[in-house]
Amino acid sequence: METPQKPKGRKKVRWIEKNIKFLFVVPAIIYLLALLLFPAVFNLYASLHDWWIGRSPKFIGAENFIELFHDNRFINDVIVTFKFVIIAVTIEVGLGFLLALAATKITKGVQIFRVLFIFPIMVAPIAAGYMWRMLLHADYGVIPNLLARLGFPRVEVLSNPKLAFWGIILIDVWQWMPFVFLVTYAGLTALPKEPYEAALVDGASSWQIFRHITLPLISPILLTVTLLRFVEAFKVFDIIYITTGGGPGIMTESLSLYVYIQGLKFFNLGYAGCIAWVFFLIVMVLTTLYILRLRKEMKL
Repeated sequence: METPQKPKGRKKVRWIEKNIKFLFVVPAIIYLLALLLFPAVFNLYASLHDWWIGRSPKFIGAENFIELFHDNRFINDVIVTFKFVIIAVTIEVGLGFLLALAATKITKGVQIFRVLFIFPIMVAPIAAGYMWRMLLHADYGVIPNLLARLGFPRVEVLSNPKLAFWGIILIDVWQWMPFVFLVTYAGLTALPKEPYEAALVDGASSWQIFRHITLPLISPILLTVTLLRFVEAFKVFDIIYITTGGGPGIMTESLSLYVYIQGLKFFNLGYAGCIAWVFFLIVMVLTTLYILRLRKEMKL
């Protein structure tokens, strides 16, 4: 007796049911490719040409890249950007983590702190830049006036060669340290209680508990939030553009600002595309290395 064969239509329906989930992802993939791939390809095309707005592009190969690595302004901007990222992210992660640790010891009023710490994150970077430019203005700024009343000399922070860079750091820390605080505070409050109870029973000190329990448990969150701030800090543009414009001279000029200057001030699309591509490669390589390190630490 022959066994009845399943109709082909049923197999087709099962195949559709199994793979329909991929169909729903297609619009998002197309959108991401259009949003990310097209600008990258366009920049690569522009970087290989001598292309000014209003002129036809002329293919020159790698000449823009060769010129770039002899450009002292570019080298200065790389140094400024790296200094900014290292110092700002270190302060934000360190201070945010310490404040989060302190907040876990507070039993009353912690909700007020959380609301206050959300405020800087909600302010647009452009608005934050204008606000701090007014606050730090030597003539009518609140901070210089307050320091003058305390007996300190009036100083124009954002135009001072020795202080302008640290003024940018201050603004970025003010805006983004609360983000680190909120993420790490949420992580600390979600840690399991059992290891702490066992450590107290065994007579462990506060430092031993922090070193051997808190730090290992919270380290994946710290590493992740550091990665997020690391990538975001490399793109710093708004606050520098509003407060110092890259000055005095080019002492606070970032790579993002240099791309803007070359592309939208000098209208040199080829050179701007070259800077953008090198900038992208630097961030991609550093981010990949960090992610590999993160995966090793988290044993993924």
